[in-house]
Amino acid sequence: MYQLTNEQQLHFPLLWHGRLLTVSTSNGVPEAVERVFSGLQLGDGIVRRGQQSSSGKCQSWELQARLPDRPTMLALFAALEAIPGVKMLL
Repeated sequence: MYQLTNEQQLHFPLLWHGRLLTVSTSNGVPEAVERVFSGLQLGDGIVRRGQQSSSGKCQSWELQARLPDRPTMLALFAALEAIPGVKMLL
């Protein structure tokens, strides 16, 4: 569970920028992210392919979404981390 201290209070709505690192062989990552955005009613979400690792084993994805509140943010993080092939959410 993500914990924020008093110095780290977020003010919603906010524009979130994140990066998803996946196994390069994972198919359907952009579609899965778009389904997550749609399910959370984040219709303005953006998914862009980032860089591939020099070994070719990992792929990064640049993500952006306007988050209306903290529960939506936490649901988004959990859903993104559950996508098959995801190694890390930054």
